[in-house]
Amino acid sequence: MTDFEKMISKKNVEELMEYINDFERYSPWALTAVVNELKTKGKEFSDEELNSLYERIEKKKEIEDEQSPLFGYFKWWKKYIVIDPKAPLLYSKFEIFLFSLFFSAISGAVLLAVNIKSITNKIKVIGVGVLFTIIVILLGDFSSSIIFNILTILAILAINAISGWLLSTQFWNEYIGRETEYRAKSAWTPLVIVIIIAVLLLFGLFS
Repeated sequence: MTDFEKMISKKNVEELMEYINDFERYSPWALTAVVNELKTKGKEFSDEELNSLYERIEKKKEIEDEQSPLFGYFKWWKKYIVIDPKAPLLYSKFEIFLFSLFFSAISGAVLLAVNIKSITNKIKVIGVGVLFTIIVILLGDFSSSIIFNILTILAILAINAISGWLLSTQFWNEYIGRETEYRAKSAWTPLVIVIIIAVLLLFGLFS
């Protein structure tokens, strides 16, 4: 729970409604947290009222995104991310791609596998991640006999990018659904784990 969520959890319904009444002042994330807290505290919304609130929050989010200089680049990645609490909580396509690109295909595959319900499909995705990771390791071993130069690094990044693209598009579309709407799950925990593993591996290699 964030500090903001802790803070609003101590407020009563009347105080929370002040956030809704002063809608333009707060971020879409904060407003979503307030609505969820109101529901927890027993505030009754009709379906029409709730849908209207979520539509206003979504519209506010879109406007803020459009003002970002990176909007065009991130628009595709965020296309099916919603704030509806009924939507499944998944690691996003963008997180899967970035983990694959910078940490290896296996890390991106693990994130995608967590999103998938079928054990068989989880295994298939992990298998793809392992395959691409082995290719990168072999490339690294081959290059170690000469000079591990910038061309090798670029080749590894290219392989990782291809694996990330496949995982976040082709495999996502097949096992989760191209147009599945979802809430983006924070990847801070897996990020910390991956960094710790990377540090330990580097320490083992150079110790």
